[in-house]
Amino acid sequence: MRRAAALVASGLRGGAFRPVVDRLFSLEEIVRAHQHLESHTQVGKTVVTVGR
Repeated sequence: MRRAAALVASGLRGGAFRPVVDRLFSLEEIVRAHQHLESHTQVGKTVVTVGR
């Protein structure tokens, strides 16, 4: 398990493993984000951001 964790950590640090982001939504669009998730059409991560 430690070797696997080290491999993943190394891949993340080195940039070999990158998450695939399907869509970005603002917090104000949370209903649309939830509808998108429920549609099961996404490929990758759905990200909700908080405005500045």
